[in-house]
This record gives sequence, structure tokens and C-alpha cells, in this order.
Amino acid sequence: MKQLVGQLRQWRFRERLVRLAWGGSGWVAIVATVLAAACLADWVYDRSADVPLVLRVMATIAQVALAVGLGYPLLLRAWARAPRLDRLAYMAEQAIPEFDHRLVTALQLNRPGADTRGMSKTLLAEVTREAGEMAARHRLTRLVNYRPATRGLMIVAPALLGWAAFFLYNPALAAILLQRQALLGGEIPRSVQLTNITQDVWPSGAEVILKYRVTGEFTEEMTGTAYVHPDGQPTDEYQLRFDEKADDGSAVFVAKLPPSSTPFEFRGRLRDGRTRTSSRVTFEPPPQVLEIEALQLLPGYLGLNPSGGRYQRTYPRGEVINALPESEIQVGATFNKPVTVATLIPIERGQGNKEADRPPAKLIQLADEGKYAEWRFPITAKTIGYRIELTDARGFTSPAPARRGVRVWPDEPPTVEFRRESTRNPDPTDFYAQGSPDLYVWEIPVAWQPTGAPGEGDSGPIQVIYAAKSELGIGRVNLAYRVIPKGEQAENLHPRDDPAERVFKRLPLTPYTADLAKVGKWVPDLGLFEWSYVRQMGPPRTYLFPPEQLRVQVELYKLPSPNPATSPGDLEAGGRYNFQTNGLKKPISEGQLAKLEVGDTVELYVEVFDKYSEYLEGKKLPGRPAGYTREARRKTIVSEEEAGKLYEAHKRLQDRLRSITDDQRGIFQPKSP
Repeated sequence: MKQLVGQLRQWRFRERLVRLAWGGSGWVAIVATVLAAACLADWVYDRSADVPLVLRVMATIAQVALAVGLGYPLLLRAWARAPRLDRLAYMAEQAIPEFDHRLVTALQLNRPGADTRGMSKTLLAEVTREAGEMAARHRLTRLVNYRPATRGLMIVAPALLGWAAFFLYNPALAAILLQRQALLGGEIPRSVQLTNITQDVWPSGAEVILKYRVTGEFTEEMTGTAYVHPDGQPTDEYQLRFDEKADDGSAVFVAKLPPSSTPFEFRGRLRDGRTRTSSRVTFEPPPQVLEIEALQLLPGYLGLNPSGGRYQRTYPRGEVINALPESEIQVGATFNKPVTVATLIPIERGQGNKEADRPPAKLIQLADEGKYAEWRFPITAKTIGYRIELTDARGFTSPAPARRGVRVWPDEPPTVEFRRESTRNPDPTDFYAQGSPDLYVWEIPVAWQPTGAPGEGDSGPIQVIYAAKSELGIGRVNLAYRVIPKGEQAENLHPRDDPAERVFKRLPLTPYTADLAKVGKWVPDLGLFEWSYVRQMGPPRTYLFPPEQLRVQVELYKLPSPNPATSPGDLEAGGRYNFQTNGLKKPISEGQLAKLEVGDTVELYVEVFDKYSEYLEGKKLPGRPAGYTREARRKTIVSEEEAGKLYEAHKRLQDRLRSITDDQRGIFQPKSP
């Protein structure tokens, strides 16, 4: 009996295995197929965007739930529902007629607790013996039906073969996909990999260039797409193109965007490669100049201020006007943000009026945490301006460097003019200073006065009043003169063309230092001070006699600065000189000279040099041309009688004009008692 039960149990175990194989094949086929579908969906979704973690978790949970749910009907239930021993005994009797109900009878009647009342024990033992002997002659396990297992293998084989082929074809991708289904992370490998190397901050209004480093299987002919999403605006697409190849075999693909100031996010895609996450570009203003102030440090030959420094001229907007030779420009500028590099480039006029850059100016300081800078550079004759270039900590440069002009002072000699000859008293309180200045203006004749000996005499002085002006300061002043004998044609010659004094002689004028508290104010149109004619200050105040007044002179007076702390002096000058003609000689023949006589003419120019010319000569450099009165002053020697007539005529005209002036004044105001 034990042998019979043992064979039935082995049969049942094999039946369980067959059923388990059938259910397990279905379970594996379904789970593998669903897993393949999930991996495929993950791979397809990942080609365009990252699969959200929530979606991946939900997919994994669904697969686990499906596997667990199918495990009960296909595995546990299949194992538990294997045929009972009685059913197997019956199936054996159906398959082997020899048993003729002996297997079921023996199995049931020999089971503990079987109801055998009324049965012969001998007959029961005989039936059991015969069943055991028959079972010993037959192997009941041969009755196991293995066809369900075969069918299960046919069902699961495609899924297993598919996964096997996938692992053989691309083991890395297969492993990554399975890891992702198990929520272990990992990035799906691609033939092309993109890494964003775009600068994350750009200057406002700049043209942005998106850059990606590309590795893998790429070609220079490939094109991709950059998806740009500005804040608050729809997404735009721009083409990615090959730009350059690196030494390590990678390449850089770029997409050029139009100028913008709106922050945006962007992604890149090239073939099957793409960026996993969005990148962002923001903008900030580039460095720019806010304010510029320029100082012209006047040249040293104009003198120094009371503190010992050079005089300055301020230009609040940075535009320099009338920059003098040998001066320097000091520029101070403030910026909208801190900068690391601040460069000032002086600009000169080059060939064909083209601009040419000079070496950068000297940086004096970069202060206020990089928001203020000062430079200094010398002026040349070709300087026309300067520009300021800035670079901040991010490497941003000013898109439009601030530029200012520099107008160099026109290279002109000093201006000098003759003032009209006058007999007016410079003291405004004197009687002979009242009325219109024209009352005292006249062409004072140069009279020839006999000395007693026949044919001998002396000629009088020529009154020379002049005023000069120069931005470069007044240096030395000369009287350039020549004598034109009576009846001879004067050579057409100017003093500037006669530096060797072949014709024109030069008389240097001596500078005069005045104490204005003692001599009074300067009177430019007379070339004298207010109290130059005062003999005694009084009271009452007394004056020199007219013949004595004609001998008063101030050869050269350089006007001091009205404000010595801020501006230089000696920019204007003037004076009065009584040019004595008595000692002059005229040529009469080859190498012979004679004194002047009636009819001879004296021609005078005032010659003025500026301080820059003296500065150059001090450095043993070629000097500059002098300035001259526009026209010469010519005086012809007249006789004493003719001079007297001219004086009387002027006196009568002066009295008449004074009388008319008094009459007109009386119309509008009562006469004094």
C-alpha cells in the first residue's frame, strides 16, 4: 500500500509542477511584456523630455501590483488545485483497465477512519495486495500530461527571447531601462550627448549665443533645435549649428539669438540627444559711463597758482575747448556699476583726417569700489578727443564707449593793436579827462625843431600806445622800426620776414612792475595808470605840465590775474612808449648815415611774443612766430611851423566839440551855479 500511495504522491507533485510551469510561463510572459512596454514608453518619452518621477513611481507600482495580482491565480492557485490522490487513482484506472476499480477501492478502504463495517477483512486485504502488485508493474508517473508545460514554454519563449536579444544588442541601454523601472535612477544612453556651456548672465541688449558641448556620434552637417522660452512669452525655436571642434574630439554647437533683455529658459536637442533639464539666461546692464568731468592742467610756462600747483580749467561735461600746447587733460568719470578695467584712449587725427588711437592714458586711480576712475594724458597738436572703455567682473564691455571731443587751441600768434594817440589825463577826476575820449584823440605830429646851427635840428617823439592779448601769455615785446628817407620808395617788407634786422631794427620794451595802490588802476586805452600824471596826491592834487606828460611812459605792463587762485595772469598786456626819433639815422648812400630831416618817415610795428615761444627757446627748440599790429604806424617829420598849425587846428576843434557837448548837456539838466 505504501508503494501505491508513494506513486500517487509523485504523480501529484509532477502535476503540480506542470501546472506551476503553465501558470508561471503565463506570469512571466505577462510581466515581461508589461515591463517591456513600460521600458519602451520610458525610452520614447525620454527622447523629448524627462519622465516625471511621479509617473515613473506610478508605473513601477502598477507593475508590482500586476505581478502580485497575477501570482495568486497563475502560481499559488495552480499549485494548490493539483488533483487529489483519489482523482489520480481514478484517472489511473481509466488509463489502465487492469486495475478495474481496485486502486480507488484499496486507497479509500485503507485510509484511516474508513467505514469498513460489514466487509470481509480477508477480501479487503486481497484487493489491496492485488492493487499493490498491479501498481508495482506500472509507473503511474508515466500518466503525467506535460503538454501544458510545453504550451507555457511556447508562450513565455517570445518574451524571453525578446529580452535576450535586447540585452545582446544593447546591454547598457537594457540595464539602464531596468534600473529606471526599479527606481534606481540612471540616464538613458544616447548616440549624441549635449552639455550646456552657455554663459548664464549676459549684458542687456546683447546678442545671446547659446552653446552646447556635443559628444558621441555627430557630424558637422547635423543641425538641432534650441527651444527658448522667455519669461511671460511663448516658446521660440532656433537652429543649432556646428561651430568648432575641440582637441578632445567633442564639438561646440551654437544658436544665435537676437538682442534681448528679457530672461529666458532654454533646452537643446540634436538628433536623439537632448538636455535633461532647462537652463536659464538672465541679463544685467553692461558697464557704462554716467558722468564725465575734464580738467585742463594749464602749462607750467603760464605760471603756478599760490599753492604751487598748475592752473586748471574745468569742463563739466568732458568736452575740452581750446586745449593749450604742453597742457594735460585730467578726466574723471563715474560708472553705473563697479568695473575691473577702465581705459581711456586718446584719439588723434591721422593721415587723410582718419582717426588714430594713441597709447592708453595713465590711470591715476580706480576708486569707489570700481565705480569711479581718473586718467591723465598730454595734449598734442593732433589730439581731437578721447573715449572710455570699461570692463566689469563678468567680462562685459561697454557697448558704446563714451566719447568726448578735444578742440586744440588754434596755433595763433598774439593779437596786438595800436591804440589811438591821446592827450587825455588818465585820472578821471581831472578836468582834462572830462567829456568824450574823442576830444583828446588826434594824430600828434612829429615836429622838426632847429637847434640854432644852420640846417641842424632835432625831431620829436612818436607816441605809441598798444594792447596785446594771448591765451599763451604775453612774453617779450619789441618795437620794430625803420626809416624811409624823403622821396624814396619803401621796400615792401614786413618785420616777420626780416629776423636778421637787415632793414627793421628792434627795440625791446622793459616790463613794468606796478603797485596799484600807488599808481591807481590801469587805463588800457591810454597805456597808463590813473595817477601816472599826478605830481602830488594833495589835496589839492597837482599834475605834471603838458610837456612833462608827453614824457611819461609805461613800456610794458602785463596785467595780473583778476583771480590769482583760479586763473593765470599775463594773458593781456599793454603800454605807452614815447619813441624818440631824434637819435635815428637814415641811409643816404652806401655805408653812410645821416640824421632825420623834414619829410623823412618813420614806420613802426609792435612785435609781441607769447610765453610758449620763450619756453621753446629755453629748451633750444625753434620758436614760434610773433604777433604784430595789423598795420604799421607811419609818422612823417614835419616842420615846427606846420606842427604848430596842426596843434592850433586840433585845439579849436577840441574847444568847439566841448562847447557843443556842454550845450547839449544843458538841454537836459540845469546849469551849475
